[in-house]
Amino acid sequence: MLTTYLAMQNAVLANNMAVSGMMSSSNRMLNTVTANNSQPLRPSFAAASFHDELNVKAGETKVTVAQKLAESLQKALGKDIKQSTPKYGGLDYKA
Repeated sequence: MLTTYLAMQNAVLANNMAVSGMMSSSNRMLNTVTANNSQPLRPSFAAASFHDELNVKAGETKVTVAQKLAESLQKALGKDIKQSTPKYGGLDYKA
């Protein structure tokens, strides 16, 4: 049960790290646009924007996977708690 809980916490951490990376990539894109708007067709501007867009797309995939993993681990943890908790008089006392 403890390993399930720790794995769930790890999935939540991966989710938070992916969201943080997406936010920093989006912030970098906005800073590039506002700081260099006089020369928007520079090759470095296009490369940086493309790189940041790919980072955001990869972050979206990581967030989706981490959320699904956390949800499945949460269900498994609930099942573990239910199986390990005795029922007294028809009532279910959960930890």
